[in-house]
Amino acid sequence: MTTLEACETAIGHGRTKKRNNAVAALFCGTLPALLLGFHSSFTWEGFLLGLLFGAIWGNAFEYAYHRWLLHHPRNPLGTGHREHHAQIGTPEAPEHVVLASSPQNVFLLFAVNSIPALLICLLTGFWGILSGVYIGWMVYLILTEEIHWRIHMNGRLPAGLQFARAYHLSHHDVPNSRYNVFLPLCDFLMGSNQLRNSRASS
Repeated sequence: MTTLEACETAIGHGRTKKRNNAVAALFCGTLPALLLGFHSSFTWEGFLLGLLFGAIWGNAFEYAYHRWLLHHPRNPLGTGHREHHAQIGTPEAPEHVVLASSPQNVFLLFAVNSIPALLICLLTGFWGILSGVYIGWMVYLILTEEIHWRIHMNGRLPAGLQFARAYHLSHHDVPNSRYNVFLPLCDFLMGSNQLRNSRASS
């Protein structure tokens, strides 16, 4: 197999994984949102508040997961992510660009995040925002996967997000900084938006 053929094969595999993960995220976001919308006091105000809260939650989860799990040297969850870093610039790189390794991992991410969300709503009674939270998680995950793919595959980025390419690629140069892919909210809050001299993971 030539280098070009290997690259085209890797791109095909990467696109298939990205599509399957997006389908899983759509299912994991819309099904609970619809069920909760029918069985709780749905209002558009509550939905929009939940949507905002879900997007912020998604950003915080992305940051924590990326920083403290994927970059922990002895964490088995980081194996695929370490491969992503190692394969940059190789013909096989596109196969390792997708952030969630499989639809099963997407289901697991939603399940893990659902536990505290359901507990919070149980304790506070704010069930009306939960359908929006699920949609917020779904949108954030799909956007992050798509923008991450476009960054690494030199694709066109949405207006206002052109900075994300240089921002994220600098994470690959200095891996203990800039853990958010395109919305560096938690990076700014935690001070990790600044590139550090040390290349060690933190």
